[in-house]
Amino acid sequence: MKLSRRDAIRYSAGIVLPSLPFLLGCRREGGAADASAPPPPVVTSGPAPGPVQCSATHAQIEGPYYRAGAPEKWDLFEKGMKGQVLEIDGRVTALDCAAGLRDVELDVWQATADGHYDNDGTMGLPPSRMLLRGKLHTDASGRYHVRTVVPGRYLNGAQYRPSHVHVKLRAAGFQELTTQLYFPGDPYNDIDPFIHKSLIMNASMSEAVMKARFDFALRRAQEG
Repeated sequence: MKLSRRDAIRYSAGIVLPSLPFLLGCRREGGAADASAPPPPVVTSGPAPGPVQCSATHAQIEGPYYRAGAPEKWDLFEKGMKGQVLEIDGRVTALDCAAGLRDVELDVWQATADGHYDNDGTMGLPPSRMLLRGKLHTDASGRYHVRTVVPGRYLNGAQYRPSHVHVKLRAAGFQELTTQLYFPGDPYNDIDPFIHKSLIMNASMSEAVMKARFDFALRRAQEG
């Protein structure tokens, strides 16, 4: 490209013309970039990832059938009990989703396969008899296992409640949590006034046993 006398004077004075890209250190088609040009900025794909955060397990009402003083046992299924065997496994962590919390107490209670609780007045049991109730604790990895029966549905006013298992979790330094666990595909899930979708377990059949999984995340005592 031929420079006019005026452009040559301006260039020699250190004035860069916007109309002359080859003077800006830019790459021209078929040419090389000016080695004196500053390197291009480093482009990243986004901000550095932050720490993993679990959502706190949603709380639920206790309901009218809770009883304190359940026996220490993880196997609530009794010989001759009606219904399908249910095994629930999972892990308990803090909100950081890190290492599991050991020695967390899970206080579990539920209805029978017919939808009755041992204290609802329909079973004729003595007051001291506890059925489908038990306390268990997480192991060193924060894992738990409970064996029980798939609970039946029961009327709550004019409509049935979906099948559910009640759980209270207690751990030193953490807020106590009372909640309920539900089953996928229950026809009453969509109309129940209490259910929260995050509490629906992953469940599948394995021979004659229903296998379900649910992981809990607890708030520390000082967390809001």
